[in-house]
Amino acid sequence: MATYRALLSLKSSLDDPDSRLSALSALRLLNLSNNVFNRTFPPELSNLTNLRVLDLYNNNLTGVLPVSVF
Repeated sequence: MATYRALLSLKSSLDDPDSRLSALSALRLLNLSNNVFNRTFPPELSNLTNLRVLDLYNNNLTGVLPVSVF
């Protein structure tokens, strides 16, 4: 199985970052900018413990970012 270090999903109209993302545990960079998400912060993202860069620019996310994201 491949180990992904970066995932870019710019303007992809991705419906929802779901549990499939949490399976990418080696991910270091995740760019989900410009997807126009209308939801609360995806809790699955807090499971990406190797993540160093998270770009959620130009989405409509609400709620509080979990401390584990920082």
